[in-house]
Amino acid sequence: MNKRKQMSVKEMWKFCLFQAKGYRILPVILVLGMLSGASVVYINSFLYAKILDVLLEEKYRQAATFVVILVVTVMIVSLISKAAEQIFSHYAEPSEEETKKCTAKKAFSMEYEEIEKQETIQKFRRVRQAERGHGGISEQCMEIYKYFTCCTEVVFASGFVVLLLLQSDWEKESIFRFLISTGVMIAGFVFVLWLGDKVSERIGKETVITMHANEKSNALFDYLIDLIVSEQFAQDIRLFQLKEYLINKFQGDVIKKCMELFQRRAKVSGRGNGTVAFALQILAGITYVYIAIKAIAGSVSAGEVLMYAGAIITMMNSIREMMGAHIEIDYANEYLKSYEEFIHLPNMHYVGTLPIEKRDDNQYELEFDHVSFCYPGTETYILKDVSLKFKVGETMALVGMNGAGKTTLIKLLLRFYEPSEGKITLNGIEIGKYDYEEYIKIFAVVFQDFRLYHFPLDENIAGSEKVDEKRVWKVIRQVGLEERVKKMKDGIHTLLYHETGDGEALSGGEAQKVAIARALYKDAPFVILDEPTAALDPVAESEIYENFNELINGKTAIYISHWMSSCKFCDRIVVLEEGTVAESGNHQTLMEKKGKYFALYEAQAQYYVKKKAEGGESEIL
Repeated sequence: MNKRKQMSVKEMWKFCLFQAKGYRILPVILVLGMLSGASVVYINSFLYAKILDVLLEEKYRQAATFVVILVVTVMIVSLISKAAEQIFSHYAEPSEEETKKCTAKKAFSMEYEEIEKQETIQKFRRVRQAERGHGGISEQCMEIYKYFTCCTEVVFASGFVVLLLLQSDWEKESIFRFLISTGVMIAGFVFVLWLGDKVSERIGKETVITMHANEKSNALFDYLIDLIVSEQFAQDIRLFQLKEYLINKFQGDVIKKCMELFQRRAKVSGRGNGTVAFALQILAGITYVYIAIKAIAGSVSAGEVLMYAGAIITMMNSIREMMGAHIEIDYANEYLKSYEEFIHLPNMHYVGTLPIEKRDDNQYELEFDHVSFCYPGTETYILKDVSLKFKVGETMALVGMNGAGKTTLIKLLLRFYEPSEGKITLNGIEIGKYDYEEYIKIFAVVFQDFRLYHFPLDENIAGSEKVDEKRVWKVIRQVGLEERVKKMKDGIHTLLYHETGDGEALSGGEAQKVAIARALYKDAPFVILDEPTAALDPVAESEIYENFNELINGKTAIYISHWMSSCKFCDRIVVLEEGTVAESGNHQTLMEKKGKYFALYEAQAQYYVKKKAEGGESEIL
């Protein structure tokens, strides 16, 4: 596995900058902030030195002037620094939300197959966990701001060191001593910078390893907490006595390994930082001796001794802060790269532009023309040479064994995937040529694995915060939920479930009815039920399908079911077998034909026998 290329500080800065609102002003603010923030200390040191020197010369008026200059200058520069930091933070904070918006927009506009990929899911699970350890995009912006400010402080301090090295009284100083001491000074600085870089790199690697383990540990910990407090798993936990098993998971290998890595990182960090701190103190001592020699030789004044000593101390602190910022940036680099890669993935390549003709008569005719399909990266055909026309106003049932290709056919119809061969047309035009947002409006779908959101009931049905309450109540009555909703504490405004507040849970059957109500609310000309009642028995499923058929009277509808009895009322039944159309016709003709449909129906007959309301005799539905 190739190691992923790291983002440089420049690349990270460009990425963070791009996400932040008001980003055009940020480079100017950054320059002002790092210059003013880094210069305050050196302005202080320089002016203090001047004040001390003129005081020793008993020039009190001049000293007073320097004091005024010091106060005014430091106040102005400090205000600029604080203002720049606040402005930068103000514009950087929304960058996190902007990044999430960009991510959401990308998810909505990218290929559906990319969303389904396990590596995509894993990548963003890790990204979410990494954010918890670092603080997110806005924190990264501030780390870069801090890093650049520290770099500027080191540059300023280096300037003072250069002045110190060049400031010599050759009549009193030995050139040989100057060369030796200067060489030692330069070598010391080079060594400390090299050591700091190596230590920072080592700690950074340990941090990345530890945080990756922490991400897994956090994910497991969060899952265990959700599992323990979830009503969904409460019965199994009690029935199978899983209490000790789950508690032991909190002390399992994943979490233990994470704690061991934290301890190892702490040791590496402590030793590394201690070594650098020791080296810095040695270098500071050498520098102080060097300054003292200069002072004794009369090359620097008493005030300049103070100035240079302050500059050296600031440089040491800045180097330590640079190391810390560099470590944080290296870690943030990992998950920031994931965002950057995701946002730059290509959009859908079938983004058509044709508008959908608005028709009051709902005359939308769809057709599969010799369509074959295999999932990306595979060679096994799920559908093979399927030709099928969906007639306007017709109710069609797609039936067949699991894996026959029923749901895949619907995903192709909804443009989640493109056919490997053949074409799909709407009113004679390939569906890829239509604007996707308009195309998808003609469909109302209830999938087998439908989802209700932990938002208010009316927003779940409307799919929006803008709700037509009359329409909501109408579809609620149509699906038989009116009495249940009236008993809810806030009626149609009741929050569902508990993830986003103190909501109300629905039973499986109630949730299915809400999903069907959502499809009715959309009032689309083409309705699809993709086994949303698969968990029910065939009698209950048949009743829901027949009732729904009355509700959508006049619309084109597709029903997918593995129970043959649920499809008796349909105008046409299409039997899929191993990705091909095996049979087509209504219930009566297919039963008379005694082919595949007949065999499936007879095989299932024992499961959908019910008692008559009177007399107690059995009846095949």
